[in-house]
Amino acid sequence: MTEGRSRVQQNDLLLHEAVIKNEAAAVREALLRPTDVNCRNNYGRAPIHWAASRGNVEIIKLLIDAKCDIEAADKFGMRPLLMAAWHGHLEAVKTLVAAGACLAATNKVCRTALHVACEGGHSSTVALLVSKGADREARDISGRTPLHLAAVHRHTELVRALLDAECHVDATDNNGVTALQMACAQGCRGIVEHLLTFGANVHLQNNVGSSALHAACAADATDIVELLLAHGADPALTDQSPVSVAGGGAADGPPEGFRRAARGSFSAILDLLTATANVDHHQDHSDGSTTPRDKSGGHSPAANEGCARYRELCYRAAHAHLPDDTAPRPCDCTNCAARRLSAPEP
Repeated sequence: MTEGRSRVQQNDLLLHEAVIKNEAAAVREALLRPTDVNCRNNYGRAPIHWAASRGNVEIIKLLIDAKCDIEAADKFGMRPLLMAAWHGHLEAVKTLVAAGACLAATNKVCRTALHVACEGGHSSTVALLVSKGADREARDISGRTPLHLAAVHRHTELVRALLDAECHVDATDNNGVTALQMACAQGCRGIVEHLLTFGANVHLQNNVGSSALHAACAADATDIVELLLAHGADPALTDQSPVSVAGGGAADGPPEGFRRAARGSFSAILDLLTATANVDHHQDHSDGSTTPRDKSGGHSPAANEGCARYRELCYRAAHAHLPDDTAPRPCDCTNCAARRLSAPEP
């Protein structure tokens, strides 16, 4: 009895080895012996897992014909379909779906085959899964949809394909983050353009009040900041950072978009935000001047005064986030940079 069990275990090892090595003939031979087609290794993986991860359709069909469990889950909750989708093996995915693999099955972080295919940027696999009825709005343990994963992993054309498939453009995860905010944080203009084309809301804020504009400012993505402003993003929007909650918001200091940009000395972004937030347009005033009028009611500073205001903004912004003993970064606008270069050595 013990000898028979030992022989079966040896055959199980041979089956695993044959599948891992992609040797279809050796798999056929192993299946002719007494063996457990669903035998597991220390990761909880059966031969069908290895065949799916390698995309070997011939071996997958041999194992299915041998009545393997196509819904077997390893210690991470990964099933054969998820393994094939994760690696982008289109024909393997087709074979498993045709054999009845569940499209809604998830791993331990609640990601479906569509999630993992989007994570890997496998457009053909994604298209197949969507055409077979995979849930486009499925949520993982973090509340992220397939669109979130495509955006955060910078798969531009895949994002467009998901939007064409009518995925919800403004879906939020457990932290209230949208795909647009993720794309802005990554500095992916192409994805941002696709999302805006499909009506993404630039005003949405996550659970701590940060918007897409905040994310773009923090990423020093000047072109995206300009694009968001053109779509109506509010540069005066404040978040719920410790500074804002403590009373350091718009009333007592620059809005969060300004603080984040100044924290990195991103001059071009600060120029954009300042122009959008403070200046309406040039007009003749009652005192006969023709300078731009500030939205607060006063005049915006003249050219030689603008740099001083800019430096003050940088100083206040930096000190809103840095320890008291840390000096703020110097202003890097053109005027200040030229002045530093021309200044005599001390």
